[in-house]
Amino acid sequence: MTTIERLEALLLRDLQLPSKAVHAEVRLEDLQVDSLRLLEILFSVEDEFNITVAANQAELKERLQTVGDLALFIEALVDEQQQKTLAREETREEAAP
Repeated sequence: MTTIERLEALLLRDLQLPSKAVHAEVRLEDLQVDSLRLLEILFSVEDEFNITVAANQAELKERLQTVGDLALFIEALVDEQQQKTLAREETREEAAP
C-alpha cells in the first residue's frame, strides 16, 4: 500500500467516514479536522507509520491543508527517520572493533 492509501484507510477508520469522502485533494477542514482532531490523527499516524512527529502544532495546522499534504509530510518524515537510522547503524559499524 502507498502512503496515501494507508493514510486514507486510517482516516476512514478514525473519522468514521464513507469511503468516497477521503482522497488526496480533500481539505482536512472539510473532514471536520480541528486542532484536537489533528493531534489525534497524528498519534495514529505515528503508530501506523512507526514515526515520530515532532513539530509545532500551529505550524502543522498551517502546513497540512489537505489529505495529500499530510501524506507528503508523512513520506518526508519516514524518509528522514530512515536516513537517521541508517546513519546510526553505519556509525556503530565503524566503531565496532
